[in-house]
Amino acid sequence: MNIDYNKFFRIPHTRAEGDWMEERLTTLSAKESILLAAAWQRNPPETSIDAINLLISLQDYSIRFPARGYEDLGRLYLAEAGLELPELVLAHTDMEALGVAYEDSHPGVFVGGGYVMYPDEQEQKPYDGTNLAVLKDEGWSVKVKLASNVKPEGVWLRLPDYSDANDGAPDEAALALRELGVQSVSECILTDAKCIFPEAGNLMEQYDNAVELVIDGNNLGFLLDERAQGMRDFERKLAAAVEYDDCQTLKDVIGCADEIRLFSFVMADKLEDYAKSELKKAGAPEMLIEAGLFDLHGFAEESLEQNGYRLDRTERVYLKPRQQEQRMTRSAMTMEQTM
Repeated sequence: MNIDYNKFFRIPHTRAEGDWMEERLTTLSAKESILLAAAWQRNPPETSIDAINLLISLQDYSIRFPARGYEDLGRLYLAEAGLELPELVLAHTDMEALGVAYEDSHPGVFVGGGYVMYPDEQEQKPYDGTNLAVLKDEGWSVKVKLASNVKPEGVWLRLPDYSDANDGAPDEAALALRELGVQSVSECILTDAKCIFPEAGNLMEQYDNAVELVIDGNNLGFLLDERAQGMRDFERKLAAAVEYDDCQTLKDVIGCADEIRLFSFVMADKLEDYAKSELKKAGAPEMLIEAGLFDLHGFAEESLEQNGYRLDRTERVYLKPRQQEQRMTRSAMTMEQTM
């Protein structure tokens, strides 16, 4: 979907804000472009803070596709509800009224061939005008730029794609393929790609075709969304594990994410809790521990070092392989697979 991105830059902004918006806008996927059009219609930004918060909020919007009007929306509602009504009943169902009722309960707007539903009015505003450096474009694993004869300039596809998990409801891939005028990713030319983990290296050098890259990007995305079944501080721990394993390819990162529970972690801001736990294991009375007679921080650091933990480069996570003897290194795995 073609959107005039220049309207973002007509809003007064700092150079840093302009650079942030340009980076985000130049990698918008086909789906995100539709969501952006809906978000702009809903609340046109007046300040740079509004504009950046609008871009950050895109993943809070959802789309029902295709839907060019209320009749389409009514049919989508029946499909979403899992209602398989007889043809005679369908023939006498007011689909337009059903679509209007759906809009009443799910406010949104028709745009880009679909119906985009608005998020909660109480959505958070992550950007306050001072914290640009800590804002991250999250919620994805790999971004792939695909081109076709119809669209030689290419379209971005943001992974993971959840169409299979949502009973085939069109998601990122379907909307990108529609824009490209093709039926499958195999018909596309891979022109650019990036992973949310820089350690994954140059994806264009690792993959000969878009299909395999999309599969691997999806696999990593599903692992990231599962968060190792709700592991606390998952992102920090995985980043530390990726560093520890010296990951250099996307497949390395996928393997590391899949094996995350084979690591033991201690968060740097929880050293005192770790120290108290270890002191109790060593037989120290809880009364003495709570009386402040031990240098908890110093004890924790020395204990972690003796137990084989390593502090990651962010100095926020201590980690070690939980089953060192059972974990093969990435290089060993690669060698074994090629023999």
